[in-house]
Amino acid sequence: MTNSIHDMGGMHGFGAVTQAPNDPIFHEEWEARICGILLASLGLFGVSLDNVRSRMELIPPGAYLKTPYYAKWVMALENLVTEKGIATQSELEALAQGEEIALEKDMQPIPTDGLLDFINTGATAARQIESKPLFALGDTVRARNINSMGHTRLPRYVRGKLGTVIADCGGQIYPEVSARLEGDGPERLYSIKFSARELWGLGANINDTVCVDLWEPYLELCPAETEMHD
Repeated sequence: MTNSIHDMGGMHGFGAVTQAPNDPIFHEEWEARICGILLASLGLFGVSLDNVRSRMELIPPGAYLKTPYYAKWVMALENLVTEKGIATQSELEALAQGEEIALEKDMQPIPTDGLLDFINTGATAARQIESKPLFALGDTVRARNINSMGHTRLPRYVRGKLGTVIADCGGQIYPEVSARLEGDGPERLYSIKFSARELWGLGANINDTVCVDLWEPYLELCPAETEMHD
């Protein structure tokens, strides 16, 4: 849903992104807790991280802009809890008010084997694919102008722009398929280097470049004679 406020590349008009020196990953204890709870619960709920991201993209734009990052995780977790029948919305609201409620659910506990390693290091997204790469290092490619109605990892600011293949990252989980819970749907992933001027015009620094990891379905080969903006 990157034609909305949820675009992963951001939108103009919101000012510069600033980061304080030594800015911690978590500013409050509850942020770390919700991060761990949600990651640990993926297997319990039978969902993927891409699916969780797609749920956050359903947050109405006004609320999305006002909601801190990890509070969006809370909203996604609440969505899963109610969808899976673990608790009702009224029960969640009661908990938020400090009330004690009894949940009698016949559920197996989350297995602890390897759980801490997964939370600390994550799991690899690399997957085996049989198809040969469509693009080679040094190829000029164009990011396709795809306007997905669901979750995508194709930023709006690179669509239609020319770049150069600088790395072949092999098969990786394809987020658009994973978000729909239709398996991994692996596709080949490439690192593409774009000049700042190609992305933002002649006002950008001629020496600046931006590298974006893009899956094969997001790209098309351009003729050798095609020239990128200087």
